[in-house]
Amino acid sequence: MSTLSAPVPAADDTRFQEVNAFLVSLGLGTLAGQPDRKYLPGRNTNMSGTTDTGQGVFVKKLEGPQQVAETRIQQCLAFEQLLQQYPEPQLFSPRCLGSELGSQLMVFELVEDAVTAADLVKDHGLTNSLARSLGNTVGHLHNLPVDQLRQSGPSTPLLPSAELLDGLPVALFEASSAAELQVWSLLQNDVALADALRALLERERQAEPVAAHCDLRLDQFLIASGRIHLTDLEEFQAGDAARDLGGVVGDLLHRAVLDAATSEDPDRDAAPSREQMLTQITSGIRLARPTIQAFWNGYLEQRPAGSALAARVVAFAGWHLLDRLLAGARTAPRLAALPRAAAGIGRRALLTPDKFILTLGLVEDLA
Repeated sequence: MSTLSAPVPAADDTRFQEVNAFLVSLGLGTLAGQPDRKYLPGRNTNMSGTTDTGQGVFVKKLEGPQQVAETRIQQCLAFEQLLQQYPEPQLFSPRCLGSELGSQLMVFELVEDAVTAADLVKDHGLTNSLARSLGNTVGHLHNLPVDQLRQSGPSTPLLPSAELLDGLPVALFEASSAAELQVWSLLQNDVALADALRALLERERQAEPVAAHCDLRLDQFLIASGRIHLTDLEEFQAGDAARDLGGVVGDLLHRAVLDAATSEDPDRDAAPSREQMLTQITSGIRLARPTIQAFWNGYLEQRPAGSALAARVVAFAGWHLLDRLLAGARTAPRLAALPRAAAGIGRRALLTPDKFILTLGLVEDLA
């Protein structure tokens, strides 16, 4: 649910026609002819607008195999149902207005005039107070009862994957870019890193589960009228709190490192040296630390946590830096130096997470 818009859907676009037919079937009206209808960026096909009945809608068509999409829809609906049964007064999420498994469509109430936490970070507008509120929100999510989710069985997120560390399936290998294959080669041939990832997955399995988002990043927080809305809960399930917390910490770290690198000297043509990149990365970590500490302490206000959780959070944050390298490789002809250097920090965080707890600010505020 980003504020950045893509082109307006054409009336003869089959995706637009499918969405309109579904909206009409729900009694919500149509987006045809509506001036504010637009596509929104994302890995799924996303559309928003105000129907001719005055209903603001955000429509998502989940991409991928139907069985996978159906599972993701059901997990999102499980969150809706759990929140209705056990309301958390400070946990907000756009209400689902309807879903259809066959067409892989979901419709949500539109959050008007919203910005994502990622947008705020980009514009240097994410205050420590707001970061603390983001931590509160994740704490409220994790406070939801988890027993029903345990009974429904696990649906483990795809990455990191112990199986893919052993080798890629033919279909994934053939669909990967040269840069992606280079990343997978780095991951698979780094024995220490592969062992650290497998150890993290084992610690995740042994952790006491919570009601977890399992795909949490700054993009999933919408801020509007002083209220934080949690979105994109298609991976919602019983899981390790560290996966959610590490996703946010890793995202804050990744964005800070890239921002420090690009803002230092935007007019420089020459590629930075190794020493310059290390300086930029160190600067990024230093700049991100107060925000990360505020986020962490906001979480602690809702749920107590110890060093074991903090260490897993560091490790998942490290994985996030590696995952960003993999994501960037999908559209890049080759691996860029800075993301690769940032991934190197991620590797170190995975290998020695305890050493990064203080560095990243995963410590309690002094009274």
